[in-house]
Amino acid sequence: MKRVLLTRSKDDIERDRKPFEREGFEVIALPLIQDVPLDFDVPEGPFDFVLFQSQKAVKYFFAKCSLTGKEKILAVGEKTKAEVEKYGYNVWAVPTEFYAEEVAKLLQGYSGRVLIPRSSIGREEAIEGLRKLGFEVVPLDVYETRLLDYPPEEFEAKVKLADFLVFASPSAVKSFFANLQKLKDKSLLKDKKVICIGKTTKGEWERTFGTPCETPEKPTMEDILRLLKKLA
Repeated sequence: MKRVLLTRSKDDIERDRKPFEREGFEVIALPLIQDVPLDFDVPEGPFDFVLFQSQKAVKYFFAKCSLTGKEKILAVGEKTKAEVEKYGYNVWAVPTEFYAEEVAKLLQGYSGRVLIPRSSIGREEAIEGLRKLGFEVVPLDVYETRLLDYPPEEFEAKVKLADFLVFASPSAVKSFFANLQKLKDKSLLKDKKVICIGKTTKGEWERTFGTPCETPEKPTMEDILRLLKKLA
């Protein structure tokens, strides 16, 4: 039985593990990040557009805020779209993973104010791109992602067991690297196959470690599982 190390938050791993186990993989849980809601002030509207970059941004925003229903909502990915719809709002557009470029294309010819609820370490490309188009952009940090620290022995033992290492965010890659630095033996990665969920996470891995990684066709855990089945 092949072993897969999952590195998302604890809640995400518990949700993801069942499909992997159904396909015959043993899941090793090593949560490397923790998402924590922030105390934020409700921004003054009105806004013409709202851009949600993740399911968590949706969850933490609507825990404290509501929208008028007149805003055009953009949600990055189908799961983020579904999360928005849980709160009774319609989604106007669904950018793909390469959303900074696609958001700019979608909003070409429009103008106005854009609200972006996000992580405190959210990417800046979409903000910069929209400002270049003349939009007033209001980033709103609604949660923070903390990197988790492990005793070296526990970290080493779990990584050694795994055949595959799966990363779903640049933050998880950063946390993995920080924990790895505490070990005397840095050869843990030998013979491990690394899978990164998409372009940004892949870039973080390759910049940090200087080695290639695999990526699925689409940036979803379902597509990671399909890729794993091919590689196993």
